[in-house]
Amino acid sequence: MKQSFKIFMTVAEELSIVKAAKRSFVTQQCVSDHIKRLEEEYGVLLFNRKPHLSLTEAGEVMFQYLRSTKILESNMERTLQEMSADRKGSFTVGLSTSRAQIILPLVLPKYYELFPEVEVSFYVNDTVILEKCLMDGSIDLFLGVNASHNPAFHTMPIISDKIQLIISEHLFQQHFGSKMLSEFYSGVDLTAFSGVPFSLYYETGAMNVIIRQHLSDCGISLEKTPYHISDCDTHILLCSSGLCAALIPKMLSLRVHEHNAKCSPGQRIHIFPVKSFHYPLRVELIWHKNITQPFYVKVFCELIDEAANQLMKK
Repeated sequence: MKQSFKIFMTVAEELSIVKAAKRSFVTQQCVSDHIKRLEEEYGVLLFNRKPHLSLTEAGEVMFQYLRSTKILESNMERTLQEMSADRKGSFTVGLSTSRAQIILPLVLPKYYELFPEVEVSFYVNDTVILEKCLMDGSIDLFLGVNASHNPAFHTMPIISDKIQLIISEHLFQQHFGSKMLSEFYSGVDLTAFSGVPFSLYYETGAMNVIIRQHLSDCGISLEKTPYHISDCDTHILLCSSGLCAALIPKMLSLRVHEHNAKCSPGQRIHIFPVKSFHYPLRVELIWHKNITQPFYVKVFCELIDEAANQLMKK
């Protein structure tokens, strides 16, 4: 990509000549000259200068095309590198903190045996943020939950996850005593738990959306929700302390099983399926539709698929 295009993209991202100059290690005058030449070359105004710097409609079009070009160039470089260097290369994967902690220990030992020369970087965030990162080319693919149906994305389905309720033995005894335990193992109606304190998720998270939808559709009100956390492991730790119950994906319940294997009966965490929870929890690997993934990325995806399905059987 020629220098003028690179500088244009930097200005479009920063919407500041000063910041773009600093990022590009050039003078402000140099940045202005590059933008002016592009506007003269294409005969359009790319930026509104007043009342503050912003992209024009033509500028938006150029920015979207150049962003796609940048991603294609990056893919071409990786593919050519693979052809010339056998099993060497690099790529960046996005995923949530909780899934990283559960899946990567299962995947990376096997992957390293196959591709010791491949560098893999991981970027941790919620799906809605990872979608934006994929679009701007800062990651190559991501493991997402209920990602948007973007026509620019290629989607590889991994699993359809399920929601489970977790509650400590101590908190369960406080609210239910010894009754209902065997019945709840076959499924719970969240109405019965309306007075139990719960930890919930951040508004941006996919889990928050489907849980709120279920509560709304079923007319259920959870009266005490003092904590809002994005990390599933923290939900489990709070639950184990007896502070609150939580709703977690089955795929991430490994930590609960590990806790129960080590604790005394009085510290056990119960896991109950949730009745009438029909909202999809799609776990998918997603990358750009026009990208041809190198062999070492394809194998990584296969190992993720294998590990996720293994977790669902536990």
